[in-house]
Amino acid sequence: MRPPRILAALLVTTAALAGCAEDSTSVAAADYPSEDIRLLVPYTAGGPTDIAARAVGAHLEGELGRPVVVENLPGASGATAYVEMISAEPDGHTLSMTALPTAVLNYLSNDVGYTREDLAPVGVVTQVPSGIVVPADSPYQDVESLFAAARQDPQAITVGTPGATNTHAAETRRITQLYDIPLTVVPFEGNSEVQTALLGGNVSAGFANLSQDLLPAIEAGDLRVLAVGTEERLDYVDAPTFVEAGYPELVQSTTTFGVIAPAGTPEEVVATLEDALRSASEDEAVVEALDPRYVPEEFLGSADLADLFAETEETFRGVVGD
Repeated sequence: MRPPRILAALLVTTAALAGCAEDSTSVAAADYPSEDIRLLVPYTAGGPTDIAARAVGAHLEGELGRPVVVENLPGASGATAYVEMISAEPDGHTLSMTALPTAVLNYLSNDVGYTREDLAPVGVVTQVPSGIVVPADSPYQDVESLFAAARQDPQAITVGTPGATNTHAAETRRITQLYDIPLTVVPFEGNSEVQTALLGGNVSAGFANLSQDLLPAIEAGDLRVLAVGTEERLDYVDAPTFVEAGYPELVQSTTTFGVIAPAGTPEEVVATLEDALRSASEDEAVVEALDPRYVPEEFLGSADLADLFAETEETFRGVVGD
């Protein structure tokens, strides 16, 4: 047994070292940012996530007084960027854009090197609703007639989705799981390929983001929206919600784009970044660049994004891989 004096000295030394570590973290947080900030984009340049990152990054530069370098790291449905981020020092100088539910579905489906426990949510940038879309000349005038055709012939209805491991594919499988409506998921690479397949008559319907790349075809009358996956109707799309059509559970297909940091990032740093994102959501130039239709009326911060991660995980845990 150690003599009491030695033991006491060890305890004092341990406490002092712990205090120094806390003080060091506090000082680092107080000086944040002390270097350039990397903002990773899990997808290629030019897409909605990249556009959002560049608009937000420019605003963060002005707010934080340091360059924000947007870096595209596509691959593995986003996992390449997330793994790169969590391998960095958790000091707020390496961040990543994220897209839910894809980020969650990815780690629920595969061992991709991260889970939500490795991430520190900062806040939401935009939210893009989704819907079931058909060609203008489709025989299906509403979502119930589409589903009725699937019930009558389990092989009849194919649904194009902008990916195999994303909200649209998972929500289509939930329709089958919850309501016994046999739908065949046909994954494509992005909204544009879904649109091409729809206009070419290669799929019966599409479940896709009602984003800037798809809306022109809808507004021109080339495509029709049968139902949207939001709790309330959208003022820019003439279509009922799934809830109105009698499918109250189908409200999980909105794609949320946000900013995340590595787990362990000091709370003060996350709060600083959260405040900067809140400021961006109130900046007219940023909102215009992001498209006002997709910027939430009330800012969704760190706690809100954390809740969305947990809710998404709970919703789709039993669906992936089906």
